[in-house]
Amino acid sequence: MLVNLIVIFLILFFGLLFSKGSIQKVDCSSNRKIYIRIISLILILQSGLRNVAVGDDTYAYFLMFEEVKTMSWSTIYQSILEFYELGIGKDPGYLVFQKIFQFVIFDYQVFIFIVAMMFFGALGNFIYKNTTRLIDAIIAFVIYAVLFYSFFSITGIRQTIATAATLYGYELIKRKKLIPFLILLILASTIHKSVLIFIPFYFIARIKNPKYLYRVILILFPLLMIFKNNMSDYLRVFGGYEQYEEFEGAGTYTFTAMFLLISIVALWRSEIIVKNNNNAQHFYNAFAIALLFIPLTWINPTTMRIVQYFSIFMLLFIPEIIYSFQVISKKVKAYITRFTIILLILLFLKSNWNRDVSYAFFWQEMRLPENYFIRD
Repeated sequence: MLVNLIVIFLILFFGLLFSKGSIQKVDCSSNRKIYIRIISLILILQSGLRNVAVGDDTYAYFLMFEEVKTMSWSTIYQSILEFYELGIGKDPGYLVFQKIFQFVIFDYQVFIFIVAMMFFGALGNFIYKNTTRLIDAIIAFVIYAVLFYSFFSITGIRQTIATAATLYGYELIKRKKLIPFLILLILASTIHKSVLIFIPFYFIARIKNPKYLYRVILILFPLLMIFKNNMSDYLRVFGGYEQYEEFEGAGTYTFTAMFLLISIVALWRSEIIVKNNNNAQHFYNAFAIALLFIPLTWINPTTMRIVQYFSIFMLLFIPEIIYSFQVISKKVKAYITRFTIILLILLFLKSNWNRDVSYAFFWQEMRLPENYFIRD
């Protein structure tokens, strides 16, 4: 927890440094670009220099990486055939990705560092291309550090790579490049097939008046919660996500309540938000899809993997919601900005205070998480 708190402090420190004491002004593009590069580098170092014992599955990926070293290309080719012809195994593209990397470097630590560069390069580009104000980038990075760090930075390597593809894919959506978008997502699906759920967003993002879809799903949300088991059955049978079985104790009140609160405030401020940002319709549509799938997280928490492809638009959406209050008063907007950042930090402290969220660099000693030990 301490390391991530330091990262949050650096996000705010460099933000204040680059804003030169005034977070109200529209900042020049060069300042924002340099700031995003610095914070992206810090996040790359935090993720890429982590010990293999950090996170729930970093060590499992290490064992997989070592196993691939002993595999021949013919064995990998056979694995690909078995997956597509017999349905044996999963995501064979990740085997190919590792094997290609091992042509150059055999070190796993370098591998996770490269993965961190891939993801945070995509995330930095995502934030830079879709913000115009420095304060928006600051808020986006704080949101990431509080809500998304525990997955993308320290676990889920395969989906981290797949999510990087969707972040670049969003730029292809804006430029109406369907074929490159499909090629990118299909290739990414060989690394983590859940990314296929992002393909319909190419068309959904184009809904010109997103408030209708957004409002309908928000109103129907209580019904979606009631019939979440039926939705889960459909996803398993027709979507090919058989691994998302019912899990006792699933669901998170804090995340669901927070998401609903953001959604309601966004609906209230929708006229101004859409007027301020031409791409805001994409944010509304992404949130609508996330709302649709959130009830599934109450069946099995791993379905959060699906939600995250769309909830990551929160990094862009929340700053736009806050900026919409500037029409009332710059002072009100500044107060809301500070309140949001403080609330996010308090949320981080609350959720991590009694959890074992240890962090160590690769040169330090660290005990493996409990999930690697067999209990009687």
